[in-house]
Amino acid sequence: MVLEAEAKIFQSSKARTQYIMIPAAIVGDSQYPFKSGERVRITVDPYRKMMIIRSVEGPYIKVSREGIYIKGKQIEVFEE
Repeated sequence: MVLEAEAKIFQSSKARTQYIMIPAAIVGDSQYPFKSGERVRITVDPYRKMMIIRSVEGPYIKVSREGIYIKGKQIEVFEE
């Protein structure tokens, strides 16, 4: 099962910082992997306009025009 919901990006008025609010429907799901205060790593894929958010202890991720590689495994992204 994939957890999915829409969210909005908020811009700080005093800094270049942006915030994403994660909807309660996702946070409350038993499959949601993160806890409050946990450190995460954010990888931005500028080619596909996506962010990957993972635990700091999570797997290595490399993003390129050809695809996304996670610990030597290629993940295919199908664009509609």
